[in-house]
Amino acid sequence: METVIPRWMTICFSGLLMGSVSLQAMALDPGYIEAVEADVAEFTSGEFVPPENSAWLGSASEDTSQMADLEGFSKFLQNKSPGSFIFYKKLPTEYKEQLQKDYLATGDLDRIKDDIFKYTRQLKK
Repeated sequence: METVIPRWMTICFSGLLMGSVSLQAMALDPGYIEAVEADVAEFTSGEFVPPENSAWLGSASEDTSQMADLEGFSKFLQNKSPGSFIFYKKLPTEYKEQLQKDYLATGDLDRIKDDIFKYTRQLKK
């Protein structure tokens, strides 16, 4: 008697097998390991130091490279969110520096805009 395997089982098994093979290949890539190690080190040191020439991390955009200082970040914010910049420019330097640091760490402009308004409300109290 011949055993017949349903087509859906074959497709599922093939997908699982291919998925595990690609995961194994990724896990063995030294660049991937270096990127993960850099992430883990960030939790202990509080500072992210990217491995050199890692394809896993992507590359910095022109906007990001211009934001290394507070003036560059201010110009970036003025271009990307002029409304938020009106409130941002009235903040003390310590808040601006924190916003810059947070943006460079997360890349989340919406969160930065929320924080600008949060800091503005704090100053009014």
